[in-house]
Amino acid sequence: MSLRRVFPFLGLFLIGLPVVSHGWPADAYRSMVYDTLRLMPPSLARVLWRNDEHLLGGVYRLEGQMASSLARDGLSGGLSEGTARAVERRVAAVAKLVDQQQPFRDVAFELGKLLRIAADLADPSVIGAGKPRLARASAELHRFVTLHLGEIPLVYDRSLPSTLQGASVPLLLDRVAHATDGSVERLAKAFWKEGALIPATEFDFRSVPFAEVSLGYSRGVTAASYLWLAAWVQANGDLTGYRFFGDNPPQRFITSKSNR
Repeated sequence: MSLRRVFPFLGLFLIGLPVVSHGWPADAYRSMVYDTLRLMPPSLARVLWRNDEHLLGGVYRLEGQMASSLARDGLSGGLSEGTARAVERRVAAVAKLVDQQQPFRDVAFELGKLLRIAADLADPSVIGAGKPRLARASAELHRFVTLHLGEIPLVYDRSLPSTLQGASVPLLLDRVAHATDGSVERLAKAFWKEGALIPATEFDFRSVPFAEVSLGYSRGVTAASYLWLAAWVQANGDLTGYRFFGDNPPQRFITSKSNR
């Protein structure tokens, strides 16, 4: 068969494939970094604020293997055990960097990658990449995020299992992905009416997209904070001043607080 005859069929095949999202807009990732910093205990926050450019570097340079794993999970509709365990190993590796007193810019860079993973699992267009309607609406969804980023509030998501309360990294990530998957169909219905794609400019803060994006944003930031803290606790980091333990703060925090 000639190339002239092959290319039309190849083009039709590619058109039928869902578009794999590249995740949140760059400005949203940046905003997530600084919001996650605000959830940290003061001792960790201080050193990370001084290394914020390395945090951002890690966010924007997640290596291909993990990015590919997240993309495959999105196409299959959920978090795989392999991806969850790989993130768990990353958390332990960050703790080891702290234990070994490696330059904190290296720690910050790896924490940035952890934030990117949590953020992408909280992005409906990543988790819903295998759902054609939402995949085709992902560009408009992210345009909506860009248009309304300044209006999106950060609400601490207490529904997620905290690594400081004994939750494992795989359990945390599975809950994030499951909750995000719940947004996929609602967003698909919002962006498609009678077979037509609704542009981002048609929605405002009272819309379904704003509600779902706000939930995803806060879910991503909260999950990122739990990944950072999981590494910090493994490295015996100081939790004094941390405000988000809930009803059962660990004994270690009670002790350090009483000794202030």
